[in-house]
Amino acid sequence: MRLNYKKILSILLLTTFCTVAFAQKEKRRLAQVWVNDKCGFIDSSGSEVIPSIYDDAGPWGNNLVPVNIGKYTPGPVSVLMAPIDPGRTSPTDSINRKEKYIDITVKKEENGKWGYCNASGVLVIPVQFTNTTFFYEGMAGVEINGKWGFIDTKGKTVVQPVYDTVGYFSQGLAAVAKNGSYGYINLKGEEVIKLQYTHADAFEKGYAKVLEKYTSGNNGKKSIGRMIDLKGKAVTDAKYDVETNFSNGLISFSLAASKPEDSFIYGLINITGQVITPPVYREILNFSDGLARVMVYKRHEFYDEFVPHYGYIDTRGREVVKPNLAKAESFNYGMAVVARFDKKDDGESEHALINAKGEQVLGFNWKSLIILDSRHLLANSIKNPYENVIIDPNGKKLLSLGGNGFRGLGNGLFTVVNVEEESTAFIGLNKRPAIDFSKNKKRKFISYQFGLIRYTDLDGNYEESGKIKLGLMDLKGNILVKPKYNEIMDFEPTDYPL
Repeated sequence: MRLNYKKILSILLLTTFCTVAFAQKEKRRLAQVWVNDKCGFIDSSGSEVIPSIYDDAGPWGNNLVPVNIGKYTPGPVSVLMAPIDPGRTSPTDSINRKEKYIDITVKKEENGKWGYCNASGVLVIPVQFTNTTFFYEGMAGVEINGKWGFIDTKGKTVVQPVYDTVGYFSQGLAAVAKNGSYGYINLKGEEVIKLQYTHADAFEKGYAKVLEKYTSGNNGKKSIGRMIDLKGKAVTDAKYDVETNFSNGLISFSLAASKPEDSFIYGLINITGQVITPPVYREILNFSDGLARVMVYKRHEFYDEFVPHYGYIDTRGREVVKPNLAKAESFNYGMAVVARFDKKDDGESEHALINAKGEQVLGFNWKSLIILDSRHLLANSIKNPYENVIIDPNGKKLLSLGGNGFRGLGNGLFTVVNVEEESTAFIGLNKRPAIDFSKNKKRKFISYQFGLIRYTDLDGNYEESGKIKLGLMDLKGNILVKPKYNEIMDFEPTDYPL
């Protein structure tokens, strides 16, 4: 099983960033960096904690990270090992360590081999596995000779490699599969929930979604979604085909025995199986600020055809905003941008801003509205469609961009840029960056996270993305890393999960 680590990483980071603000102590975070097709990790000071000598790496977990040697360029690699004996000092060590290094030679294979580094850059579990997963709850999945098992943080095999595929441990259980049948094992490797499903997700808050075989209907369905508890007991009725398990205890579903044309009509149930709203919507998005966007098809009076109409429901299934809108975005900072239908056939829409009660905060007077944060929106008014402005949620103009552009750097920071791609102003954050723009001409700010800005110099030919080099600076404009990396990924805590 080949894992898309970047996709997994984005999912884990989404969860991590939601909880990091509540941490009682400062977490150690490292960012994966790439240079000349090799990757390593740097800390928030820009120091290269793990040298860029590996051919690939995955996400952190339990202060260990999977690393690969030989995936792209097989051959001898000098790595810091534990224990170190015998050894030598690496002549190419970019962080000038005094520790000992030894050469590891990996047999030429298409995908190389995987092992694990700790947060000090020591390869504590040698490269030996065909594939690996991240550590979670002290366990990681490893592939040996085409079969998967689990190891602990010391590299000891806890679950023998006998499975065709594995998930990750969550709440003491991990999904595993043999011959297309899924079930769950515990931390001892015991199959505590029988391998009987066609698919199984990880447990969350005591429940997991599984797909079980379905042969009762004549609608072509071969499986339906069910929710089970930690003992493997189904908590949703077999007449419901579970679709999405939302984080607030609500689940979208369709009727298992529905006709093929009604298979994608959804309602809401709670974790006990109680119906909150019957299946009447073609789409139910995730909840944000207590509201979820829903969609139905209705006949449009102007086009005389069925088109999507959007609205919002709350956690009780009540339609706070009836599905009569041409566009509707998910809520953010207690606000959402919506657009109404009109009789103009010009491809343009009239936008407004509503609050979580469904009330208009700004009327349908805007060609476009983009929520930046709780205090700023990027807007074009219908009256002055060619003027890009920054406004507050009450519609007050804060800044006219004129001919300048605008770029989101992430995590609440935005920048106004001129035609040369140089930043001229910052917007967002409670504390504005104290960066002197006159000293940062010919620099392009790329992204922002945890008080650090990734940037690149604009004094070269960047038509080929491989030539772009990234560096790091802090919010005072101090250069921590001069542009030298092809990629600097997001900083993530090494001890995920807690």
